[in-house]
Amino acid sequence: MELPLALGSGAVLPVQYDDVELDTPALLVDLDVVEANIARMQAFADHEGVHLRPHVKSHKSLEVARRQLAAGAHGLCVATASEAQLMQASTARDILIAYPLLGERKMARLEQLSAEDRLTLVTDSFGVTDGYRHFAKRGGAPLRVLVEIDTGMHRAGVDPRRAVEVALDVARSDRLQFGGILTHAGHAHDAPDHRGVAHIARAEAATMGAVREELENAGLEVATVSAGSTITAPYLRRSDGITEIRPGTYVYNDLRTLSRFACTPNMIAASMLTTVVSVAGDRVTLDAGSKTLTTTVDQEHGHGYPVDRPDARFTRMSEEHGVLTVPEVAGFRSPVVGDRMRVLPIHVCVWIDLQSEIYGTRRGLITERIRVEGMRHSL
Repeated sequence: MELPLALGSGAVLPVQYDDVELDTPALLVDLDVVEANIARMQAFADHEGVHLRPHVKSHKSLEVARRQLAAGAHGLCVATASEAQLMQASTARDILIAYPLLGERKMARLEQLSAEDRLTLVTDSFGVTDGYRHFAKRGGAPLRVLVEIDTGMHRAGVDPRRAVEVALDVARSDRLQFGGILTHAGHAHDAPDHRGVAHIARAEAATMGAVREELENAGLEVATVSAGSTITAPYLRRSDGITEIRPGTYVYNDLRTLSRFACTPNMIAASMLTTVVSVAGDRVTLDAGSKTLTTTVDQEHGHGYPVDRPDARFTRMSEEHGVLTVPEVAGFRSPVVGDRMRVLPIHVCVWIDLQSEIYGTRRGLITERIRVEGMRHSL
C-alpha cells in the first residue's frame, strides 16, 4: 500500500494553496528561497576555500541533493548506512557517514555501496574501529576513517586528549586509512546570544587545530578537518585549518537557525500548510499535531510560528491537533473553520523525516512535487 499524499495524483501543476486537490497538512518549500540558500552557502565555502559537504538529514531528498551537488558541493554527509545507500542515486561519489556504525546488519549495507564511490566512516573508540577492521578484511579498497572529536557537545566523539591513541589504532591496520578528524559543535544551539555562538565556533576551531597539530607530531597525515554546522560554519575559516564544513539545515532553515543568528526570516523556506478544524472563542485548532509539527518546543515560539497571525500562540499539542490561542486584534479577521494557515518550523529536520513528499512553491503556487526518499531511513 502506497503512502497517502497531500496532493492528489490528478492535480495539474501549478496548484493554488486552496485547491481542492490539496489536502492538509502539507509541507511547502519555497524553491526561490531554497535555491538562494544553496547558492549562498556554496559561495561562502568557495570564498573561504573549504569544501562544502551538506548534511542530507535536513532534506532527505535525492532531488535536493542533486541541486546541492550541481551548485558545487564536494560530497554529501549522511547519518545512517541506509541514507548512504539511498544517496548513491543522487550522483554523489563521495559520501561521509557521520555516525559510528556498529552491528553486522549496518556493515552489510555498506557492502551494497558501489566500489567506485568514496566512502568515509567515523569512529571515536577502539570498539567501533575494530568493527570496521573486521569488515574491511572482506576485501575491496581500504576504508577511509575519520576520528570524531568531542569539542563540547558531549554526545559523541573522543576526548581531544585521547585523539592520538584512537587515530593510531585506525592507522595501524592496512585495511583502514586514517583520513583526519571531524566534530559537531551542536551545543551552539544552547548559546545565550550571538557572542555565545561565535565563542563556541571559535573554540571548535581552536580545539580541532590543536588536535591536528598533535596528530601531525605523532607522524599522522591529517588530510581532512571537518567541522561546522549551519550555526557555526560562518565563523570558521580555512586559516583555522578547517578543510570542510557540513551544514544541513541551511537548505530550508527554521526558527532554531533564526534564533541562533544563522539566517534571516526571508531565508526560511519551509512551512506547513494546515486547516482550521475547530474554533471556540480565541481557541483555534489546526489539523497538524505532534505527528506533523513534532513535539519540539522553542521558548519564544512554542511548537511553531503561524505566518499570517504573529499574535497567535500554540498552547498545546496532541497527536493530530495543534491548539492555538488567537486573540481578537483590530485589523485581523478571526479564524473560522476551513481557513488555511501556514506554520513555520521550530526544527525542520524532524518535520522532513515525517513526510514522503513535499511541495515546491514559487510566488504562492505549488509548482513541483519533491519526493522525500529518505523518510524514516534511521537504520
